[in-house]
Amino acid sequence: MKAPARLYAGFDGGGTRTTCVLCDPGGSVLGVGSGGRSNYHNTGLRNALASLKLAFEGALAQSGSQGGSPRLAACYGLAGLDSPKDVAVVKRGIRSMVLGQVRRRSDLVVNDWRTAVAGAFIDEPGVTLVAGTGCVAAAQSDGGRRVVRVGGWGHIVDDRGSAYDIGRDALYAAMRDFDGRGPKTALLRLIMRKLGAREPPGIIARVYAGHMSVSQIASLSSLVSQAASEGDAVALEILGEKGRILGGLVVSAASKLEMLDASFGVSLNGGVFKAGKPVLAPLEETIRAAAPKASIVDARLPPACGAAVLILRRAGADVDGAVVARMRASLKRATVAASKKG
Repeated sequence: MKAPARLYAGFDGGGTRTTCVLCDPGGSVLGVGSGGRSNYHNTGLRNALASLKLAFEGALAQSGSQGGSPRLAACYGLAGLDSPKDVAVVKRGIRSMVLGQVRRRSDLVVNDWRTAVAGAFIDEPGVTLVAGTGCVAAAQSDGGRRVVRVGGWGHIVDDRGSAYDIGRDALYAAMRDFDGRGPKTALLRLIMRKLGAREPPGIIARVYAGHMSVSQIASLSSLVSQAASEGDAVALEILGEKGRILGGLVVSAASKLEMLDASFGVSLNGGVFKAGKPVLAPLEETIRAAAPKASIVDARLPPACGAAVLILRRAGADVDGAVVARMRASLKRATVAASKKG
């Protein structure tokens, strides 16, 4: 395949994985690549950059565009960029990366909530709720010209409703069960098994002496979903509380743009929602109590494509319905091809 003279890359990077889509100037996805974690607060800048590079190289290889030294413009939507200092640190690191033979033209570095809402709604009003390792809500209105974020201030200060928050509460519930301070729960047994602890105090050794990372604690959220599916009352209570907290994020974001009385979509993105009804039912109840015309909708494009939309627009492209449809169709083909190759 002859390499286009210009390539546009969109990145979506968080506390679990990184995705890169590589597009031509018309918005067609030429390749998709993936890498590890790229929230530099949790994994370190060097590892975050390695994940970005791996994802890009995968997308470039699939595109067949390695030759010809094309010019690259890229948008990086990354978790953990909550201050100008964060953006500056990561941007310097990105500029130091060598990305094959492509010639770097421009980089746009933003928080992942910005690319998520851009992909989900393009120009339409809506709220994107991201709940993975961390969590954040973002709302846009006025054709995407007004954009706000709520929450997502990190696992120490915030991230209530995230997988990390659920995992931390699971640990709390397990040790309360062991102590007799709280109700019995299957979470104690499930956590001991996952961590290889023969006795409950072994959990503590694994958490502290083993220096469990944010992502490792977040991975315990799947045990809460498992226990809830088996009717565990403690697990159901944890997920119900998180659903209400996440619904409150949506309401707060919509309120900042005076959207509560209007019709708008709410897009959900992240592993927390795999828990299903125990999270989704209280989430929707909380939203509709404050914004009765709101509805849960599918995102028009995933966050990595939202990053591609932002960088294409920065280059002067008109990202209309035809471009969005082309991007969706070509992304599907590229994703299928990548899965077969893998």
